[in-house]
Amino acid sequence: MIAFVKSGLRDLSISRSTFKWGIPVPGDPKHVMYVWLDALSNYCTAIGLGAKEEEEQNKFERYWPADVHMIGKEIIRFHCVYWPAFLMAAELALPWSVIAHGWLLFEESKMSKSRGNIVRAETVIDVMGNDALRYFLLREVVFGSDGSFSFDALVQRYNSDLANDLGNLASRTLTMINRYFNGSVPYPSPTVARKATDDVIKEQALAVIQEFGQLFDDYQFSRGLESAWTLVAAVNKYLVDEEPWIVAEKEGDESKARLATILYTAAEALRIVTALAHPVLPESTAKIWNQLGLGEISKFHLADLKWGQLPLGGKLGKVEPVFPRADKTSIERMEQMEQERAAQAVSAPSSSTAAPAGEGARAGQAATQAAHGPTDAAPAAKSAPALADGKISIDDFMKVELRVGQVKVAEKVKGADKLLRLEVDIGTEVRQLVAGIALAYKPEELIGRKVVIVANLQPRKLRGLESNGMIVAASVGEDGKPVLAGFLEDVPIGAKLK
Repeated sequence: MIAFVKSGLRDLSISRSTFKWGIPVPGDPKHVMYVWLDALSNYCTAIGLGAKEEEEQNKFERYWPADVHMIGKEIIRFHCVYWPAFLMAAELALPWSVIAHGWLLFEESKMSKSRGNIVRAETVIDVMGNDALRYFLLREVVFGSDGSFSFDALVQRYNSDLANDLGNLASRTLTMINRYFNGSVPYPSPTVARKATDDVIKEQALAVIQEFGQLFDDYQFSRGLESAWTLVAAVNKYLVDEEPWIVAEKEGDESKARLATILYTAAEALRIVTALAHPVLPESTAKIWNQLGLGEISKFHLADLKWGQLPLGGKLGKVEPVFPRADKTSIERMEQMEQERAAQAVSAPSSSTAAPAGEGARAGQAATQAAHGPTDAAPAAKSAPALADGKISIDDFMKVELRVGQVKVAEKVKGADKLLRLEVDIGTEVRQLVAGIALAYKPEELIGRKVVIVANLQPRKLRGLESNGMIVAASVGEDGKPVLAGFLEDVPIGAKLK
């Protein structure tokens, strides 16, 4: 930005006349305001600039200037050159800092609707949970730089850091406290049963608390989490070396005191990591905090964090796994859900109108994916490259086998609100399908109904059930409600659509 300014600044037109959307320029209705002028001004007007009410004016005095603008790197010029110029012209204070982050790439390529490689947060959250996505983005991606996202990398990082490391530490530490001390936080020995290894964990925890806070203040989130996880690794190693399960088998007060010291040290280190990770893993850490018997983590102030705050003799909460391991099926589910959401986005604008001849089956194919729920079928785009304008050839279309079927059996899938298991007669055989239409159709409504299915997709498993095809539906409204394709005339079972 310094180089841009040094190259010489020129006047910037703050209106446009080539389109009509936007805020009209006062006194000249043929022009609308340049979007970056009114958009940037919202930072101030939203918190009371220009308001008549005293309460709103006080709000502006309190919140402006902003401590930091957190932005994407592609809009640096607007925030670091144009925005300061607007503020200086209006004699308003400038924000204290602007922090720009990089792009999130999908498997090393910039996400793009035209490429079809968009990944929606909802897809990851539905399968892996909100915390898994937050942790991956802040741990895997160095803030300020471009970062690469892939479902494989997400699952690998989740299993490694959360399921294996933090999850394992919480599970075995708290389980042993339950087993050996009736679920009460043990009293560590101050003298005879202590070892230098106990103090090493304490000193490392204190160092991590200080380092973590400094790194987060400097927007070095990845390094901050890396620092916290060095403590997780150290405590897991500490437990392996000290072998509390072996100590528990020995008789005598000294062995009991040693066991108490080991488990208190591990539990206190777990508490510290849990507190540090809470801004990144709010849901999971709240569960661990409760399991430690500490109530609501949101009431704890991170600035007060120090060693020795775990209440001695405190009762643990119910100990349950927090990070179940993810496997290959999680990756497959996310891939298919993303394909279906992409197809839904494509089909939604035309879902309320009839498609012209030659386009109907292609729209139906897209809507099929939207209606099927989280399945595992391969995307049609992989069969052949699309033309430059996004259209496919007749050869591509002919590869999709659409057939008429009749629903013989329909029932809900246990543990899945959106899924139905269907048995569909397509003339030559009866197919089992798993379709994401349970919120729109009751099972009993579908018995005997004729539907359209994509019959030549590879079978995939969903919730342990094999889905051998996909059902075709339109996607209606903002919520994408599925509406099954059907026929006004009586069409024989097994008839092919073409």
